[in-house]
Amino acid sequence: MTQRLQSRDPVEVQQAPGRFGVRALLGLVALLVGAVPFLALWLLVEENWSPLAALDGDVAADLNDLVSDSPLVVSVLRGVTDLGGAGVSVLVTTLATLFLLIRRHRRLAAFVAVSGIGLAVLVPLTKYIADRARPVVDNPVVDTPSNASFPSGHAMTAVVTWGVLLLVLLPLVRRGLRPWLIAGFTLLVVLIGFTRLALGVHFVSDVLAGWALGVAWLAVTTMAFRGWQHDRHQHSDEPMDPLDVDPAEVPRPAPTHQAVLPAGRTTVLRLAGVAVALFLALSGLGLLVTRVLDDTGLGRFDRSVAAWFVDQRTDTLTAAAEAVGTLSGTRAVIAVGLTLAVLSLAVLGSWRPVVFVLVTIAGEVGLYFVIGLVVGRVRPDVVDLTEGLPAGAAWPSGHAAAAAAIYGALAALVICTGTGRGRWAVLAVPLLLAPAIGVSRVYVAAHYPTDVVAGLLLGGLWVVACAWAFRLRDLRDVPRPATRQRLGSRA
Repeated sequence: MTQRLQSRDPVEVQQAPGRFGVRALLGLVALLVGAVPFLALWLLVEENWSPLAALDGDVAADLNDLVSDSPLVVSVLRGVTDLGGAGVSVLVTTLATLFLLIRRHRRLAAFVAVSGIGLAVLVPLTKYIADRARPVVDNPVVDTPSNASFPSGHAMTAVVTWGVLLLVLLPLVRRGLRPWLIAGFTLLVVLIGFTRLALGVHFVSDVLAGWALGVAWLAVTTMAFRGWQHDRHQHSDEPMDPLDVDPAEVPRPAPTHQAVLPAGRTTVLRLAGVAVALFLALSGLGLLVTRVLDDTGLGRFDRSVAAWFVDQRTDTLTAAAEAVGTLSGTRAVIAVGLTLAVLSLAVLGSWRPVVFVLVTIAGEVGLYFVIGLVVGRVRPDVVDLTEGLPAGAAWPSGHAAAAAAIYGALAALVICTGTGRGRWAVLAVPLLLAPAIGVSRVYVAAHYPTDVVAGLLLGGLWVVACAWAFRLRDLRDVPRPATRQRLGSRA
């Protein structure tokens, strides 16, 4: 221990206790900024302080009355509020941690993971202790959660989850853009808190307490990370970087500098040509099946299969079909697509696979929409197990197309950029999942069998075209960012 201290700068050794004291004081102040308001709100709620109780009741009732008559507004509120939910938090925290671990930024990964784990402990613990009942509104627009109301878990989750992501991203953007990035994340947190009030599931004091406790916990983990960084003698002169990350340790998203469009405008033209061809072919095929062949053996086959599945329904099969169907629902497509984009960016160090995933998803959705408008096939005339689906959009199956596209994108990335024969085993994912999802859609009477076949063709052909246009194979021989970093550290 003595030799270690002697090897360090004597001035630095003398200043170490002072730095520790300053960091400890700053950490305490940051903690109190969030903890004191939280504790004050808790006390006022427990004492049923009349001004706060009146504010809580009035806001909950008035906002609920304001939005309850508009299904569109309620849908938007539910979409925004999900960004502060546990599912989104787990996904964002996990992907950020994996990205940093793959790039060998272990300290930043630990900061993200610990912040998320602490959040998972604090939210249920404080709710259990406070045990406050949820608001009771005249016109509920969502199911009231069964857990306690104080503090708002969504509000706290939003502060910590998006706050951690903001702190990691700040050193990556230009200095002039950092205030805008901070403002954007702050607005998102505020909007998530507002949705909890407008949906009638929280009081104002719940949301304020969730924000305060989230700020307190984020302050604790941030100051702990700063102390950890300084113990390694890493100091950053970057403004607006609370984590004080050394510039050499900043995780660069795409250090390989590969062109996003391998052939420039030609890539776009190729994809546009494929999209037009798919639109014309599947629209024409759909019109042929629904207008010309509807009274032939093919049309009778479609109707008989739909009716046969109705006769086979049981509670177990219905539960299984609904579970399989969710694997290509909107949330699943977003989650799988985001996972593919982040992990491929981490491993390959290029924006090309990210854009490939985005174009695959967006192109499939766009083609499905316009083909459905042109064909306008009515869904099976049997008892269905769906809700809220447009009646005239059966051809092609959107779930089947999405499954073929998104899980096909997974297979394309692994096969085109990986090495070894074992990588071909990933083909089992789209080849098994996509047809199974298609069968589940026929089972619930959302589609005819020919709709499913059309969807599989749409998604499968489109993802193959995207993999070809983006030349994913070219990324196979590019040195991985993690490998570069490891070689650089040895040098």
